[in-house]
Amino acid sequence: MRRLWSLTNREQFTAVFRQGKRCSGSLVVVRVLPNGLDRSRLGVVVTKKVGGAVDRNRAKRRIREAVNIRAILPGWDVVVIARTSIQSAEYRDLERELQQLLVRAGVIR
Repeated sequence: MRRLWSLTNREQFTAVFRQGKRCSGSLVVVRVLPNGLDRSRLGVVVTKKVGGAVDRNRAKRRIREAVNIRAILPGWDVVVIARTSIQSAEYRDLERELQQLLVRAGVIR
């Protein structure tokens, strides 16, 4: 994913955590905040509770693929936080849940 479409520093993540709207699911938590830009940006958080480096990187790749940042309406910062149950989840379940949470958050049609 290009830097242009990514949340890149701590201040950006902190703003979304403090002021953003939260939508929770069984596999992930989504937080969204309007950013005033002509594009949307994505941040992914996967803690060590999910597993070792290989498991965390796999979870991040799956989340980035399932979100499809270009489908999100312009002008949003989106942070996706993985829960430990993501390890055993099927990709299609993750994709379905992410789509439902993004629709509920109002950032995707």
